[in-house]
Amino acid sequence: MRADARSLPSRPSPFAGLWISVAASAFARSAIQLALSWITLEITGSLFLVGVVAAVRMAPQMPLGIPAGIVADWFDRRWLVVGVSAASAAVTLSVVALAASRLLIFPIILIAAVALGLLDTLRTTATQAYAYDLVRVSHTARGLAFVNLGSQLLGAVGGLVGGYTLSVYGGATAFLVVAIVLALGALAPTLAVGGAASEALDPGAVRRLTGGPRRERPAFATASTLLLRNRLAAMLVLTIILTEILGFSSLTILPKFARDVFDVGAAGLGTMTAARSFGGVLSLLLLARFGASDRSGAVLLTAAGVLGLALLAFAATPRYELALAWLVLVGAACAVLDTLSQMLLQQSVRERERGAAMGLWVFSVGFAPPGHLALGALADTIGAPLTQALFGGSLAAVAALLALYAPLRRLR
Repeated sequence: MRADARSLPSRPSPFAGLWISVAASAFARSAIQLALSWITLEITGSLFLVGVVAAVRMAPQMPLGIPAGIVADWFDRRWLVVGVSAASAAVTLSVVALAASRLLIFPIILIAAVALGLLDTLRTTATQAYAYDLVRVSHTARGLAFVNLGSQLLGAVGGLVGGYTLSVYGGATAFLVVAIVLALGALAPTLAVGGAASEALDPGAVRRLTGGPRRERPAFATASTLLLRNRLAAMLVLTIILTEILGFSSLTILPKFARDVFDVGAAGLGTMTAARSFGGVLSLLLLARFGASDRSGAVLLTAAGVLGLALLAFAATPRYELALAWLVLVGAACAVLDTLSQMLLQQSVRERERGAAMGLWVFSVGFAPPGHLALGALADTIGAPLTQALFGGSLAAVAALLALYAPLRRLR
């Protein structure tokens, strides 16, 4: 079997196929969010409506996160990743046609955001649980960090390419580039063959990846009550929810800073988005190299505090170049929060509930829309810098309070 695998060096291993797919989806997500936000601001002039677009894209995650996690426990995760990426490419191509016909009005933007949000929900649960399948027998934090590294790296490229393409060639071309990248992301896992990644799995996992007997399917009722049965998982969910509302929602306010505070336009917005992703790349490189410490819970809470303070500093910065430096730190903290929360949630449940655990993670991220809406509405009223300062300072205070809960702080 190993000789056969070596005879096909041009085909990726399962881990490489997943990495390519995750990277492609991250490129698409970053470029699409930038394009939808900028076009919405240009059409409506309202930052609140920019927040609405971000909110409706994330809205499916709360009601559908847990069901999507259960689906990821029921079916072949690799083919779920393939199907979702292909469907996302199809939706994006429809946006290309509308943009080329000058029919991309605000209601259509909302519909596209909802459709892509539905697909993002299923993709996240499937990809992260599948990644755990491939790396769990060695260094989980390092493996998940490497997967998320692809997401951050291509997310930075997506921001730069999306901003440049949007400003020079317009929305239709920007979405066409995204659709092509998503199609490549759908293709990569289908070409994967057995290799070093799959050989590292236990025999039962190998059978699951190669079409053997299915994993035991958890009952819906059992999986859906996971939050009530596991107190530590509940505290992790609370941490994720609060950081999403107060910290990750800052993406909504970036177009306002780019246009009205720093006067750098769509290309400058792309650079700001890329700076966040670049910070994520740096922190994930360190995490992939050294893994998590024996106090992963403490690191998680520290990252939440750093995120709040970095957003506070960004809001008070008058110079664009210095603001980019703070955004690098923001992205670094966000990447650590995502990776460690995904790892700790999956480690805190039984093997057969890992998909449901990732469903809980997506469910938690689904609470971000109130943050996006509140941030946009408040920024329209009192201004972007003061609003971001209030949110950042609140997050730093929340992180300090969560650190008082010893079992969360001492998680390994």
